[in-house]
Amino acid sequence: MLSSNRYALKEWETVCDRLGRGEDVLVLRKGGILERRQGFRLEHREFFLFPTRFHGKGEAPPPRVDLRLYAGVEADIEIRDLARLRRLDGRHALPWGDVERRFHYGDEKGVHALVLRAWRLAEPHPLPDARVYEGCRSWVELAEELPVKGAQPVLGDAAFEDRHRAIRDALHG
Repeated sequence: MLSSNRYALKEWETVCDRLGRGEDVLVLRKGGILERRQGFRLEHREFFLFPTRFHGKGEAPPPRVDLRLYAGVEADIEIRDLARLRRLDGRHALPWGDVERRFHYGDEKGVHALVLRAWRLAEPHPLPDARVYEGCRSWVELAEELPVKGAQPVLGDAAFEDRHRAIRDALHG
């Protein structure tokens, strides 16, 4: 864990903020418009979190984005039962209406519930021209590998494991 990397997962800025404060360890993924047929795929087990604010055609990202978080996937749980997904309500940043829309979007019903261990970078990595990463897609390949040295876990081991266990218990309860 914690090596240099050139991949980032695009996620709503508010979700990244919550991960960065240790409020959440869970994100729900369906896949971007450009991934509609195949849906979301976990292509990388470690990555930077690329905060986004805009969604939709013609809405450009800001000219600069700062990468402040790195994440490792502790679990990727595919959920195809809406009642089971409902058990995770309140354990992630999305309101239930958005979760339902995401669940039903596209031909395949369901979402990926990703349990992420977030690491705060010692120094942010500014991406001066974020426009090259436009588009409704989950993954972006950065122009170069960026270091992760000096990153610190957002949550300590015990606190993270408590949150992870609570998610497992909710899904199996």
